[in-house]
Amino acid sequence: MFENLPNEIILQIYSFLELNDMYRSFSLLNARFDSLLYDEFIPIYARITRQLSFPLERFLSRITYLSLVDFLPNDTLSILEQNAWTHLTVLKIASRSELYLGPLCHEMIHQILLLRKLRSCELELAPTIFIRDPHLPVSTSIKHLKLSMITIDMLFYLLKNVPELRSLSIWLNSNGRVFDVNTYDQNYRCENLRKLTLGLHNDIRFVEARFLLLRMPVLHSLKLVGSVWDDEFLNEHHWIVILSGEHSFPLLRKVNIDISVRWVQRLPNVDTILSRFQKRIFRRTNFTVTYDRKFWFYIKCLWNG
Repeated sequence: MFENLPNEIILQIYSFLELNDMYRSFSLLNARFDSLLYDEFIPIYARITRQLSFPLERFLSRITYLSLVDFLPNDTLSILEQNAWTHLTVLKIASRSELYLGPLCHEMIHQILLLRKLRSCELELAPTIFIRDPHLPVSTSIKHLKLSMITIDMLFYLLKNVPELRSLSIWLNSNGRVFDVNTYDQNYRCENLRKLTLGLHNDIRFVEARFLLLRMPVLHSLKLVGSVWDDEFLNEHHWIVILSGEHSFPLLRKVNIDISVRWVQRLPNVDTILSRFQKRIFRRTNFTVTYDRKFWFYIKCLWNG
């Protein structure tokens, strides 16, 4: 039955597979397929792993979705530097931990921001995303970003250059540096960001997460996950400000929280901490704090107001 499908449909099905495999399957098969591969505008969803074994330049103007997996840093940059990405709207880049990009990461992001049709970008790079400074091109096309581990200073370098961003998903870490609020522009706002998924990594302090959230005045949806050491996450007043909306988060209507907080000796009695989260606002928003007697508190909230 498969062989009875039109060539266009077969090509469309194969385009969701690894692009090296698609090229080996269809190139030089017959004149009809050669025409489909090279001459007609049929959108291509390209997933490419480790290396290129075909002439990518012949497909650039037709690729709308590109996923690069485990390429060497220089090869990734060379691919992005091609100047014929006229229809690319979705980009995903993932690398193994041993493929450290370092300073090349900054150059890669520079090239990504030059992609004028790009709407969605996902970067899964190890160990952290590196951005040297805020001197980057401005992209008004990117609406959705998903990033692996990044520090808050480098995140702000990037956010200032994607002013139309609607949704952001990141893992935030401190990378050993001390957060100083005075080093940041106090007037900066993510004016269009409506959805935030924020992963918190170990030594992130509440003041960093709060500083980031306060830059997002039109936030509708917030998801917080992770495991942290800062006991300020157990301060009920911080959560009341977030959940009540008030002046900081007037449009927030959807909250999903799943955070583990490590117990430390300087904390008050466990029962005292738990009792602070019995207020009406916490019951109304399904916000709970529990303790497992093994040095961890668990903060959970699933609220759709």
